[in-house]
This record gives sequence, C-alpha cells and structure tokens, in this order.
Amino acid sequence: SVFLKQEEASNVLQRQRRANSFFEEIKLGSLERECIEERCSYEEAREIYRDTERTEEFWLIYSDPNQCASNPCQNGGICDDQFQDYVCRCPIEYEGKNCEKAVADKLKCIFDNGGCEQYCTDRQSKTRVCFCDDDYTLASDGVSCIPQVKYPCGKIPVLAKKNSTVHGRIVGGLICPPGECPWQALIMQDGTEKCGGTLLSPQWVVTAAHCLEHIHPKQLRVRLGEHKINVDEKTEQESKVARMIIHEEYRNGQVNNDIALLKLETPVNLTDYVVPICLPEKRFAVFELSTIKFSTVSGWGRLIDGGATSSVLMRVDLPRVKTQECEKETDLNITENMFCAGDLSGVKDSCKGDSGGPHATKYKNTWFLTGIVSWGKGCAVEGSYGVYTRVSKYIDWLRNHMD
Repeated sequence: SVFLKQEEASNVLQRQRRANSFFEEIKLGSLERECIEERCSYEEAREIYRDTERTEEFWLIYSDPNQCASNPCQNGGICDDQFQDYVCRCPIEYEGKNCEKAVADKLKCIFDNGGCEQYCTDRQSKTRVCFCDDDYTLASDGVSCIPQVKYPCGKIPVLAKKNSTVHGRIVGGLICPPGECPWQALIMQDGTEKCGGTLLSPQWVVTAAHCLEHIHPKQLRVRLGEHKINVDEKTEQESKVARMIIHEEYRNGQVNNDIALLKLETPVNLTDYVVPICLPEKRFAVFELSTIKFSTVSGWGRLIDGGATSSVLMRVDLPRVKTQECEKETDLNITENMFCAGDLSGVKDSCKGDSGGPHATKYKNTWFLTGIVSWGKGCAVEGSYGVYTRVSKYIDWLRNHMD
C-alpha cells in the first residue's frame, strides 16, 4: 500500500520552523506571523507568551528600533547600533557623539588657550603651538612649562614648600604672609614710604608714573622682600635707583599712560621672598588673563580712607568691572589704557599708598602682572571703583626699555 499511517504522514508533512533569526530562542505559536511579518503590540505579544516575565524579556529587545536608521554620524563616521543607543566611529580628524567636532578646532588658541599652560600661537593651516616665558621650557607634552631656573617668575616659593596655594582675601583685605607677595616692591622717597611697585626682573621695577612726579632718582630707594615696615625680618633687600623712565605720553596731574620703570643700581638676589612676577605675552594678556574675574592687589596703603598706612603688607582679591559700568561711577574718562576693579559696597579697594603696586592675576598656578594701581575716588568709597593701568597696552614699551 502507498498510504502511510496518519502519524507517519504527519511527521513528513510537518513544516520545520527556522531558527536563524534574532528570536530563535523565544519563538512560540504565532509569534512570527504576529510580530515579525507584521508589527505587534505589547498586548499581542502577551497573548502569545502568556507569561509576564518572558513577555518583558521579548518586548525589551523587540521595541528597541535601529538607532542608526537616521544616519546620525557626521563627517564620514560609521554608526554602530547599540541597545537604545548608538556609537559613532569617527575619522581621526573628528570627535564628539556624532563626529561633529573637528579636532583641529580644539587645537587653536581661541579654544581654552589651545590647552597651553602659558602662551599660545596659531600657525596658518596647522595646529597651534604652545610656548613659555623665558624662565621656563616647554615640556615634552607640548603644553606644559617646566621651570629652568631656581626662582622662575610668577611662582611663590614659600607656598610651594608648604605644598599650599591657599591665601586669604588694603581695605577689606588680609595680611599677605611673608613671601606670599614676593614681587611686591616698596618705593621710598627720602626715607619715607611713597608708593608700591612690582619686580619684573632682578634689576627692573614697574610702578605708576604719578608716583614719580617732581622726583629725582637720587631721592629714591626700592626695597624688596619687605613685609612689616620698620621691623628687620632678614628678608629685605634695598637698592638705589640708577634710572627712572616715565612713559613719554604721561602728563603730570593726569591719569592716562600712568606707568614708569625704575632701574635698580644693583640687581637684587632672588630668594624665597624676592621673586619677579611674569610679564605676560600680549595675546595671552588680552584674550586669557583679562577674562579671569578675580585678581589680587597688594600694598601698604591706608586701611581706611583718611587713616594711617599699614605697617604690614596687605592684599585683597578684587573682581574686574566692565568699563561701561565703571564710567557711570566716575567723572573721568576711562581710556583703553585703563580698567576698573573693585566692588560698589566700598568694602574692598586699593588705597593711597598702594599706588604703583601690582594687580596680579593667576593662571594655572603662575602669576602674571595685569595692572598697576593708578587712581580712584578716595579709598573704598561706596559707589566707586579703583582704576588700574592696563599692562597689556604697555608690554612692548616695557620690554623695549628693559632690553
């Protein structure tokens, strides 16, 4: 007989299920018809499995669409589909979630100073180049600056030895502990404290021009390493002045171009208490340092308006103020050679006696000279700011005269 028994016939004719798809482990009943050939709902999947746990396991995978379907990767990036996410494999020139950022754009000075620790310069059609102040050398990583002298500019040796960078916040300020303002100079006229100044090199001090009106260099002495006036702390060094250079465009009684240089008769010895501040490169001063909100001003000026000068070196952290805002609070014109700092509460300010002293700004643990205490309406007068000579305008002038 050519007829098979019913059981044998069923075995021959039974359709074999394929198990070569994503769902090979979890196919049941009409799953292929309901959820693969057509789109099914969660309720339809639940009817197939009749088990919440297995339904959830299936639905978690089934409901996750192809994340690469919209072609999210840009600039030739290759998309790898992930569970509820995707990853772009970017060409070497690009980065970012969607390969949208050109790596070269980050290596330009305008972007976070090019990642440089100190100075940055752009090269045409190439990535930026970092470089350092003369007291430093560029590290092998191409961005860091390594000191190449014992006392490089802009560092505070006493803090390095304490392994600390903490300091307090001179009206409204606090005492600057010995050695923590190591570039601070005290300028004396005929033995009396006259103004502040800032050490730029072992033989040069910068100050305000108005401090030197009607004065002969022979009347001056400059003291470095000073902390408490009239107390011998064995850290002080005093020098006569060999030469006095007042800016050619400064006029007595005026406030523009308020800057001058003093050449010391004998260079000072650099110590833990006597260190020059860094004179910044111009682009760095304009685009990086000027954007830092707070800087430090120091001096032996009056502690209160009309009061006696301090016998101890003081310092205060002051915020920069927009020129438009500052001009509203003063009768004088704020030129491009000046900037304002302070707060309107009248609590913190530089003061008479601080004139000529440093407005110092810290960038990545190195200090740079950004301003010179110049003038203001009294001392910490409520509703007015202090005005400073903008050092970035005079970097070429300073370097030319010191060379």
